[in-house]
Amino acid sequence: MFLAVLTPTLYEITHTQSGIILAGLAVLVFLWTYIRTARSYRHSASARLDRLQQTLGLYCRAAGMLDGESHTQASGEPELESESLSIVLQQCKAAPIITTELIETIDMYLRERDDSRHVQLQRVLNRKINRCIHEQAAIIRSLDNPGWGIGLWKLIRPAIPFATLAFILSFCAQLYQAFHEGHVPLFSWTSAELWMRFASCLAAVVFFYLAIMTSRNDSPRYAYRILALTITMAALGNFAGLIAAPYIIAVQFILFLGGFGINKKRSRRDRPYPGSVGLLEPPHDPETGQPEK
Repeated sequence: MFLAVLTPTLYEITHTQSGIILAGLAVLVFLWTYIRTARSYRHSASARLDRLQQTLGLYCRAAGMLDGESHTQASGEPELESESLSIVLQQCKAAPIITTELIETIDMYLRERDDSRHVQLQRVLNRKINRCIHEQAAIIRSLDNPGWGIGLWKLIRPAIPFATLAFILSFCAQLYQAFHEGHVPLFSWTSAELWMRFASCLAAVVFFYLAIMTSRNDSPRYAYRILALTITMAALGNFAGLIAAPYIIAVQFILFLGGFGINKKRSRRDRPYPGSVGLLEPPHDPETGQPEK
């Protein structure tokens, strides 16, 4: 379908003077989008690396002070060390990369400074440090010494925005050609089928772009990508003809609505545990601030 529209168009472009000018403009647009996208991804990776380094600086400082406090806590030495640790932990809560689990653990420790909270905070903090170190190493490796597959993907990925634009323009040309050559009445079922096929193909391109180009670091990212690619693959049914367009657009719409059901669920670590303050304290009235009866 795409090649059937693109082949005569390319023939016309390359055999006229104005077509040669358009081809030159297309090359310039391709180079501009390619260079801009490549720089954008490199800048995004560098910015993520900076945030990881800032976060690791705070986390490692807090972890070191926690280890020092565990060794000097029995001597009953000073409040200054404890006060400085509280400041560092508050700074950790404002780190560029922070999770709800760590914020709640820090609040629990600052509220109840006992051995169990101390051990729990050390365990959570060390886990977050190891995770940030692993992500930092992966980013540095992809920037400085990418493997064969990653290097090839880094060459191909910046060309996707231009390919997306080319597909959208081809679908617009196909719609115009169908109305112009077929003399299709504007208010007819055939016209509706043509518009539904156009919307289906346009949705397929947009969701494919989102699945490939959007970077997510949360747990449901794979589910979102699979759903977006499924919506894209459903558009292949348009090769069956205009008669399939209403059914395909309906399937794509149902799949789109199914995406709202993919929500990030709280992990077991994020949920309240026995003894949590959230379970011990009764809910408060937002107006009076008093515990509800």
